[in-house]
Amino acid sequence: MSLNRLCAELWPLIKDEDWSLVSWQGFISNWPGTLWNFDNIISTPGFGRGGMGYGAPATVGAALANKKHGRLSIAIQCDGDLNYAPGVLWTAAHHRIPLLTIMHNNRGYHAELMLLEQQASLHNRGADRCHIGTKLWDPDISYARWRKPTDCMDKVPSPIPRILPAALKRGIERVKKGEPALIDVVTQPR
Repeated sequence: MSLNRLCAELWPLIKDEDWSLVSWQGFISNWPGTLWNFDNIISTPGFGRGGMGYGAPATVGAALANKKHGRLSIAIQCDGDLNYAPGVLWTAAHHRIPLLTIMHNNRGYHAELMLLEQQASLHNRGADRCHIGTKLWDPDISYARWRKPTDCMDKVPSPIPRILPAALKRGIERVKKGEPALIDVVTQPR
């Protein structure tokens, strides 16, 4: 699924809510900033700059801050970033932190892959090994299945675009009840 479609499907479901995008837009091609109305300063609390693995814990922290306000916290979470600190899902479940986590499951570290491909081209070397250490496939990761060990997230896999709106609605309903929800969306590379 394309990131612009993901963001376009989500916008009508949240536009009338008190919402906050608690994840960084850089690795999702800034589609929310293009398609959504950020007319409220709370809609995006800002995002510190950290290394890989910073995003998932930061989104849970922002959602915890939003909890007392009853604000709908949304994270479009990059897969590689979550792999550094998957225990954050347990933290969100244990502390009943309402956070809608939508996995941007593009099965790779594509910023790094693109840099390696650029360098291979620059130095006249083949790009046939650039995928080593940058692709997350064989086997593919199913973040929806991560619910089992932690029993904390809705299992709402949605690789098929036509079922995404229903999955998003279920996730939002769960978050409004004060629980975290995770929707695993297989997406295009950056």
